[in-house]
Amino acid sequence: MPPNPFRLVLDTNILVRAFINLGSDSGRILQACEKRMFVPLLSQPVLREYRLILGDPVLCSRYPQLDRPEVAVSLERLTYVGDVYRRARERFNFPRDPNDSHLIELAIVGRATHLISTDDDLLSLTSGSDDAARRLRQRLPNLKVTTPHDFFNRHRDELDLD
Repeated sequence: MPPNPFRLVLDTNILVRAFINLGSDSGRILQACEKRMFVPLLSQPVLREYRLILGDPVLCSRYPQLDRPEVAVSLERLTYVGDVYRRARERFNFPRDPNDSHLIELAIVGRATHLISTDDDLLSLTSGSDDAARRLRQRLPNLKVTTPHDFFNRHRDELDLD
């Protein structure tokens, strides 16, 4: 299989959805990353957030699927198949949701082709008129910020993800 040019930043909500339902669009994207169909981009801050959220006792009690050894194994697998950046050397001020700045910084440093999320603050970046949206489009004009459903449906045929 030829290398895939897609370089993905996955918001934490995508991993939560994937582990809750591996058959969902988020789950299929995660599985495709693990099969090296896409290059997941990771950084130490993003990995910390993944582990913190996926290990949250309240979330795990609500979704027992998250409290399985396979979740930790899958996160480790992503670090082997993905491009891991120790720290993003870029700083991006994202006033709408400062907690998401590390995802945008990772997208910039890793030259992401896609940032996949269900977060409206992030999804608005490709069409927004605020300063942060304009700055991101200047730095990464070809970045697509999309939902897992839209990403999966757009690339289903060419990648044979079914």
